[in-house]
Amino acid sequence: MKTIKVRVLEDAKEFDDLDEIIAEVKKNEILEAKLHEETEEYFAEDSQGREWYVGELDVLGNLKLSYGLELIEN
Repeated sequence: MKTIKVRVLEDAKEFDDLDEIIAEVKKNEILEAKLHEETEEYFAEDSQGREWYVGELDVLGNLKLSYGLELIEN
């Protein structure tokens, strides 16, 4: 499971410490996330190419998605 596809269930934004938007996704957007094998975390890019955390594999190798995302393809 090196890449997965997820659907965004609600609009979301991520901010840095200066309250600047560092990532933004829209409801019903489809994201393709790639596995970072070193950390076992999945990241996708938003529409502007900014990194968005999608989820991770737990110690048993099960996928745990972030809130507001739905797996549509693995």
